[in-house]
Amino acid sequence: MKRIQIAIASLAVLGILALVTVAKGIGGGVTAAEDDRFRINGTTLTKYLGTDTYVSIPDTITAIGDEAFAGNETLTSLTIPDSVTRISYNAFKNCTALTRVILPDSVEKVGPGAFEGCTNLTSVEIGENVSSWGSGVFANCNSLATVLIDQDNEYLTYYNGAIYNGDMTMLYQVLPARAGDNYVMPDTVERIDTYAFWNLQNTKNVMVSGNTAGIPKQAMASMGSVENVVIQSPTTGIGEKAIANNANLKQVVIPESVVNIDKKAFAGSPNMKIYTGKSSTADTFGRDNDIPVIYEAEYPTDFMDSNVGLEEKPNLGNGSSTTTTTTTNKGQQTSGSSSTDDTDDEQTPQKPADTPGTGGAIHPLDVPENDDVIGKTVIVAGRAVVLMDNHKGQVYGIPDNAKADVVDETTDSQTPTSITVNVENDSSIETDSIAQRKFYKQKDLTAYEIDGNIKKIGRLAFSESGLKSIVIPDTVTEIEYGAFMSCASLVDVTIPDTVTAIGTKAFEGTKWLDNWKNSDDESDFLIVGDGILLAYKGSAAHVELPEGIKQIGSEAFKGHSELLDVAVPASVEKICAEAFRNCSSLTGLTGCEGLKTVVRGAFYGTQISENDFKK
Repeated sequence: MKRIQIAIASLAVLGILALVTVAKGIGGGVTAAEDDRFRINGTTLTKYLGTDTYVSIPDTITAIGDEAFAGNETLTSLTIPDSVTRISYNAFKNCTALTRVILPDSVEKVGPGAFEGCTNLTSVEIGENVSSWGSGVFANCNSLATVLIDQDNEYLTYYNGAIYNGDMTMLYQVLPARAGDNYVMPDTVERIDTYAFWNLQNTKNVMVSGNTAGIPKQAMASMGSVENVVIQSPTTGIGEKAIANNANLKQVVIPESVVNIDKKAFAGSPNMKIYTGKSSTADTFGRDNDIPVIYEAEYPTDFMDSNVGLEEKPNLGNGSSTTTTTTTNKGQQTSGSSSTDDTDDEQTPQKPADTPGTGGAIHPLDVPENDDVIGKTVIVAGRAVVLMDNHKGQVYGIPDNAKADVVDETTDSQTPTSITVNVENDSSIETDSIAQRKFYKQKDLTAYEIDGNIKKIGRLAFSESGLKSIVIPDTVTEIEYGAFMSCASLVDVTIPDTVTAIGTKAFEGTKWLDNWKNSDDESDFLIVGDGILLAYKGSAAHVELPEGIKQIGSEAFKGHSELLDVAVPASVEKICAEAFRNCSSLTGLTGCEGLKTVVRGAFYGTQISENDFKK
C-alpha cells in the first residue's frame, strides 16, 4: 500500500513540474514563484538571470539594484509592482528589446542611466511620486519621443519632447527622438543636467534659455543631429566638454557675457564655428584654439520652437516643487563670477526632496535573512544608509565606527577679528590679523608682502583686488571666508603647512585655482596647508583620497554629482562645511577611522546626513 502511495505522489510531482514547464513556455514569462531567476539581497533585486520576454518582478522587492537587468536583449515588457520605491543606476541599461515601461506611483527615485540604451523603448508612463531623478535616464533611447507623467506629479514636468523638474527651472533631458527641427529652451530654465541633449535624432537647432548661468560639463555633448546652438546673455560660463563630440555641429553663438570657457569645451566638434562679438572672450578662445570665428550668423536667428503637435506650455502653478533632487552620476554646474555681497556669503540650505515613505511595507530590517546574506539596502528617511554590491561584496554607506562631533560653523564672523585702524601710521598698535575687507576691491593693489606677525587673513581681506601673486608666511594659521575671492589676476599662491583652516570660497575665482582645475596635473587633488584638500577636479564615481589629508575642505567636492562613494583614509580628521554639497549621487563613505569633526551642512543635497555621524 505504501508503494502505491509513493508512486501516486511521484506522479503528482511530475505533473506539477510539467505544468510549470508549460506555463513557462506560454508567453515566455517568469513570475515571482520562480525565485531561482532572481538574485535578491534583502529586498533589493540585484540581478535577473533569465531570458524571458516578459517578467513580473516579485512584490517583495522594494528596489531594483544597479545594473540588475543590464544587457538583457530578450526582455520586451515587465510589470513593476507597487512595492518598488527605487530604480537604481543603469538598472535596465541596454535592454534593447524593451518597448514599454510603467513606473507605478510607489516609485520615488530613478537613478542615473536607469534606461540608458533601451533603443526600442517607445512608451513610458511615470507615476505621481517620483521625487528624485537621475541624469541620462533615457540616454540613447533612440525611439523615445514622448513620455506620460501623472498629472499629480509635482516633481517632474513634460513639455515639448523634454523632461524638466516641477517648476521647469531644471532641464533633465531632451528625449532623443523628439520631433521637430527646433528646440527653444523655456526661459524658466536656470540649470541644465548632464547629458541633457545626448544623441538627439531629429533636432537641428537649439536655443539655450537666457536664465542659465552656464553650460555645465557634458550637458550638450554628443548631440547627434544638432547643427546650431544659440547661447543667450547673461550666460557666463561653458564647462569642460560641455558642447563636445558633436560631429554635425556647425555653429555656436556665444554672447559677450560668457567670460569662462573650459579649454575642452568643444573637444571633438571639428566642424564648428564660433559666432560672437569682436574682442570677446569667445573671440580670443576661438583664435587661440584654431576654431573659426565669424561675426555674422550663418543661419536665421529667429527660428521658432517646433514639434509635431506642439503642446501648450504647462501651467506650473504655485504648488510646483523647487527642491527636486537630481541624482546625476556625472557633470557639475558651471558658474560665473562670484558675488561678494554680504547677502550671498551663505546660501540657505534646502531640504532634499528625496523623502520616500514606507508605503506600509515591512521595514527591511525586520525581514529575516539567510546566513549567506552579508548585507542589504536599508532606507531610512529617504536615505540609502547601507548599499550592498552583491557581486563584489563591497559595503557602501557610513561605517558603524564613523562617529564624530557634529558642529555648527558660520561663515559670518561674530566678533571682530582685527584692529581696523591704519596700523602703518601708528607703530604703537599691534595686530596679528589682516582686517576684514582691508583691501577689498583695490584694483591697483597688484603686489603685497604679508607681515611676519600675521596669524590670520580676515574675511574678504583681498577679495576682488588686483593681486597677481601672494606668499603667505608661515606665521599664518587661518585664511577666512573669501579672503582672495575673485582676484582675477592672482596666478601664483604659496600656502605654508602652518595653515590649518581655510574658509569657504577663499580662493574661488582666482586664476591660480582655475589654472589648476584646467591643468594636466596628474593628481586630481589640490592639497595645501596642513593637509587641507582644497579642491578636486576628477570625474570618477569611486574616489580614494590620498593618505595624509587631514581635512576635506569647504566645497572641495561641491557639485560632483557623478560621485558615488569615497574612501576616506584614517588621516582625515575633519569634513568641512559644504564639502560634498550637491553630490547628489553620493551614497556613502568607507574608512573614516580617524574622523573627529563633521561640520553641519557638509552633505547638503546628498543621500547622507551629518546626523548619521553623531556619537
